[in-house]
Amino acid sequence: MNLETLRALLADRELGELAPDVAELLDAYLEAVPAVRAEADAMTRTIRTARETVRRFPNLAPTSETEVESRGGPMIGWLVPWLARAMALIAVAALAGWLGYRAGHIAGFSQTMPAGGSTATRVADSRFKGLWTQYQVAYDFRRGTFIVAEQ
Repeated sequence: MNLETLRALLADRELGELAPDVAELLDAYLEAVPAVRAEADAMTRTIRTARETVRRFPNLAPTSETEVESRGGPMIGWLVPWLARAMALIAVAALAGWLGYRAGHIAGFSQTMPAGGSTATRVADSRFKGLWTQYQVAYDFRRGTFIVAEQ
């Protein structure tokens, strides 16, 4: 028998959790192998000391309140980082939307069409040219053709 199994059986016997026939077999084993008798005596003293300590100081024993608190802890520990990430994502999206809106107004182009419709003119803000070339297409009713102008 290995030492771990022996210790587990000895602890179970001292706590009264072994079946009577298994306890008899363990006692027979302890009588047959005197070398493990010291381990049995040490386990008996340890269990008795633990019992006496808990009897003298009952606040050392775990209570049901500790178990209830431990159940809620991992859920909050898991939820808080995900909520923080979601809030950061929303903040980044809102900031990007606001910056895009502001950039559109700063670099905005307004187009005007004269009443006759002969030509298309544009008024551009020269502070921002943009990354891509933009074209304005207008139809000239007098000539019957399209006019393409680069913005």
